[in-house]
Amino acid sequence: MTRIHFAADHGGYELGRVLETRARTAGFEAVWHGAEELDPGDDYPGFAVRVGTAVIEDQDAAVNAFGVLVFGEPEAGAVAANKVAGVRAVTTSSPRTSGRLRGIVDANVLVIDGVAWPESAWLTLYAFVTAEGAATVERGRQILQIEEYETAGTIEGWAVQLEPEQIHRSYDND
Repeated sequence: MTRIHFAADHGGYELGRVLETRARTAGFEAVWHGAEELDPGDDYPGFAVRVGTAVIEDQDAAVNAFGVLVFGEPEAGAVAANKVAGVRAVTTSSPRTSGRLRGIVDANVLVIDGVAWPESAWLTLYAFVTAEGAATVERGRQILQIEEYETAGTIEGWAVQLEPEQIHRSYDND
């Protein structure tokens, strides 16, 4: 079963809760990391880090997990989430683009604008968590270069000789 970690700041609280409920109804395991009630004075960085950390911990344990953040300022939320090692947070309101981003950068956290239309937000979220990553040597090499820079501060090109079977990532433990 796919696990989705959710959080929202005051600018996306209502939509975040709607998406969490809809995900649970659709058969996903939904985990809420945001405030239990709307707090007009809350700040997004803590939520972004909590969700990002939970996603990485799950993925390291071979759990098929993603994060969804719903913020009044989604781009700022993506910056905060991307500070967690291993998180590749993206913002989009397009189902097509969210699915493509999973393959392009192996995105694992989706940040949605809190004023998005609920049906569009749901379709974007669903496309994101159900998309297959593009298992090509080129994409795998590029993702490994990002990870190398994140962990070592360099891109030395050590991933150039990848074979397709070396890049397939699966977190599904059904």
